[in-house]
Amino acid sequence: MKKISIVDYGCGNLLSIKRALEKIGHESEITDERQIILESDFLILPGVGAFENAMTLLKKKKLIEVLNEFVVDKKKRLLGICLGMQILLSKSYEMGNHKGLNFIKGEVVQIKKRTKNQMLKIPHIRWNKIFSNKNSNQSEKLNFNLLDLRYYFVHSFLAETKDSNYTLAYCKYYDVLVPSIVKYENILGCQFHPEKSGQNGLNFLKDVINNW
Repeated sequence: MKKISIVDYGCGNLLSIKRALEKIGHESEITDERQIILESDFLILPGVGAFENAMTLLKKKKLIEVLNEFVVDKKKRLLGICLGMQILLSKSYEMGNHKGLNFIKGEVVQIKKRTKNQMLKIPHIRWNKIFSNKNSNQSEKLNFNLLDLRYYFVHSFLAETKDSNYTLAYCKYYDVLVPSIVKYENILGCQFHPEKSGQNGLNFLKDVINNW
């Protein structure tokens, strides 16, 4: 059985994720302790709220160094969820200009910056269907049973990878393509909330943990 940890840095739906993992047969530990994190096989980085606050909280708990050791040095697998996906990128323009973890080269920008449609409502709150980025040579790594299904999104910014090859899937919000799954080596991120996405979300978590 994989040892799964959920990073507790004061910014995420920790109990919801833990309960979702229990439903698919996986125990997990909510923790901010360095040793427990580093001894884990699989790490989940949740996130709800603002980019700057998330990075400040990680820094305050001295978790940025721990995450670097886990991901970069030990090459272990990490899943970032929603804001937890966005902070995997290099920087964000949410209420200023803020540095991210820089695990995946890219930027976090306002959804509204990618459209001229005045009818577009922010935040993007809805169940939305995701589809494969056919231009990514990593798309074959996706379980296609997870595509063309609806997942729950709630966010105002989107995460654009510098190399579009690292974006495995999108959803469409009005005329905006929203990166929904990003991947680079041992790092995976999803913009949607699998823990709030019913059976589709549970299947996503199960596949990521068991097969990725």
